[in-house]
Parts: sequence; C-alpha cells; structure tokens
Amino acid sequence: MKTGKPFHPARQRGVSLIVTLMIVVLLSLLGLYGAGVLVLDTRSAANDFRARQAMAAAEAGTEQGLSLLNANRKRITVSGLDLNNDGTVDNAWTPCGSEAWCLAVRSDDRANWQFLTVTGLASQPNEGSFSLHLLTPLPDADPDKINGSRLVYNVVAIGTSADGTSTATLKQGAYYYPILLGRVSTPLAAGSTVPLNGNYSIITNSDSASDGSNLPVSAWSNGSITPSGSFATCHIGDFDTGANGCPSASAISKVGQIGEDLVTDPDFPTDLFEFLFGLPASEYQKVKEDAEVVANCDGLGPASTGLIWVTGNCNLPNRDVGSTENPVFLVVEGAVTANGSYHFYGLIYLFNLASGTASAMFNGGYTIHGSLFVHNTMSLNLSGTFVLGFDKEVLGNLNNGPSARALARIPGVWSDVQ
Repeated sequence: MKTGKPFHPARQRGVSLIVTLMIVVLLSLLGLYGAGVLVLDTRSAANDFRARQAMAAAEAGTEQGLSLLNANRKRITVSGLDLNNDGTVDNAWTPCGSEAWCLAVRSDDRANWQFLTVTGLASQPNEGSFSLHLLTPLPDADPDKINGSRLVYNVVAIGTSADGTSTATLKQGAYYYPILLGRVSTPLAAGSTVPLNGNYSIITNSDSASDGSNLPVSAWSNGSITPSGSFATCHIGDFDTGANGCPSASAISKVGQIGEDLVTDPDFPTDLFEFLFGLPASEYQKVKEDAEVVANCDGLGPASTGLIWVTGNCNLPNRDVGSTENPVFLVVEGAVTANGSYHFYGLIYLFNLASGTASAMFNGGYTIHGSLFVHNTMSLNLSGTFVLGFDKEVLGNLNNGPSARALARIPGVWSDVQ
C-alpha cells in the first residue's frame, strides 16, 4: 500500500511563521485601535473638562452680575452704569444688534432691548474667565408708561475655559420688584388726629382721592383734621410762587374752612406700614434689610436716592435732598427738622412702633416735593413755614425706578443659550 510523502518539518515551520505573523498583525491592529480609542477618550474627557470649566465660569459670571445689580441699584441710570459712584457713566447702554450676548433674547424681540458690557470686574474664577453683559428693554417713549427699562434684566455671562478653546453662554432673568406697594395719592397721611397748626401750605393732589372719587386730596386720616394758624391748601395752578404759598382767596381749605380735600376716612388702613410695604409693621426688619441704614441725615444730598432708613433724628442738611429723576424714600424713626429754602424730593415716612409724637418741623420756605406719611401709633406734630406739594412725577419715579426696589430672580428664566 502506497503512502503519502511525510510532512516536511521545514514546511511546518513556514505555516507556523505565517500564523504567528497574522496574530502579530491582528494584535498590532487591536493595539492601534485601542490607542485610537484611548486618544478619543482622552480628547473627549479634555473637551468635557474644558466645557465644564467654561460653564462654571459662566455661572460665576451670572452670580456676579446679580450681585452687581443688587449692589448698584442706585447707580443705574437711563444712560448706563456708574460703577465707580463718581457721577459719571462707566458703562453705557447700546441698542442690541448681532452681538453674541444679545442672542440670548428672542430674535423677534431683540430690537427692543439694549445692553451694556460691564468692565472693571473685581474678580474672575481661578480657572477660566467670563465677560458680563446686562440687557434691559429700551425705554418707552411715553414717560407716564411703566415699562421694563431698568427694572427687567437679562444677565448674560459668556464663560471661557482656561485655554480659550471652549465657551459657554448663560442667561438669568432678574427683576426689581417694588418695595412701595401702596398707592400714594395724597401729600399728607396720618393714622391719627391731624392738627394743621402751622404757617405752611399744602399743594393738593388735584385729580385723585383714596375713595376713587377724583376729588382733590390734601390730607388723609382716620381722625379729625383741624386747620389753624395761617395754614392753607390749594391747587397747583393757584399756588403763588412769589409768596411761596397758597393764597387765602383761592384756598380749598384754611382756618374756618374745611374743604373736601381734608379727608377723614373710616376705612383708613389700620397698619399704614403694611399699606405702604405689603408687610405688617411687626416685620419691618425685612424692609429695613433692603434699605440704606444711617444714624442721621447728615450725609444726605442731591445725589441721594432710593430707600434710606434713619435710626435716629433727621436734621436735613442745608442742601437739596434727592431729585425729580431720582427721589428718596426716607423712613425716620426719630424727629425730622429742616431749615432754609431747600428741597426734598420723595416720600418721608415717620415710623416708630412705640406710641408717641411724630415731630416734623420745616422752616424757612422749605419745600417737600412728594408726600409725608405718619405711622398709626404716632401722633402728628407738624409745624413751620414750608410747602408740602404733591408731585406725581416724583412719586412715579420713586415707585418705578430701581433705586427704591429690591432685586429677585425671575423663576424659570435661566438658560444655557450656547
């Protein structure tokens, strides 16, 4: 029987070499694939790290933007932001265009917004950086219309990673909500008997009343209102600027003549603090926390604005306090005095939970443009030779400007707009 040739050892070694080479090639390919996957994973991890770094920087920027808005509410003007508080605008408003930060606003509404870029920031993250931009609606052409300009904001921060290769954009909505909630429609309000025993004049609110009857209102109380001395009330058109007073002949109310403008109201608020602020007087500390708290009025002047809380007596300085555009909401726990032909713009609220006398004396032709309110637990002692004039524009600016408001985030208005 024939048999085949025996398998030669050299041929066996050749097959083994081929198999070995194939295995080496496969292992090399697997190694290259693994190295490629490792490189991709490394790059992905690095990209994710840089993206997180940019996002963290953007988050830091939005938080700093909110803090900046809260701390600088008195320095936000129609022109821009006076960050250094030196009376000049450091960052000006510019209408929105195609800027990256304006893309945070819907395209169909973008033309109605303006922005400023905040420069000179005090701090940046340890890793990465951000640019900060504040957006607010353009002011309405109608000055009597309440609009979102300087009240509603988009805080937009663009974060950048440390190596500059990754960016993230965050937007947070914010709103200055009113601290003053009650409708101030009278130059004088007191939750007690009102003895009008000075030589002063009150310019009435000619077109509004607490009961909505559109009658003139000069004083509003739940007690008796008794004029004496040379006191008189009148409409602004009858006011004698030369004599700086209401002429007796055209007075609505005066000694022996109690007109319809002196309103004794049985529905007068039992808590005037709550009427003004929306919180009971027992919770006054919550309002005080949002105020600039001072011991006296020595530092007040034309640049003063917003909610100022005086813990002691207030001797108003021999200069104007506040302005028509930026009035003052002055809460005083002690007595108020003033002398000279100067002007106060805003609302003075005499407040003390303890029963006692709310003493207010203004002499020398002093003029208050706005209102004077006295808390319910206090009896009013108002005297002097001065003018208390209801001023709709001043009180409107007090209520609608950011300086006398508090800041809050708008719920749900946070987005990563990248």
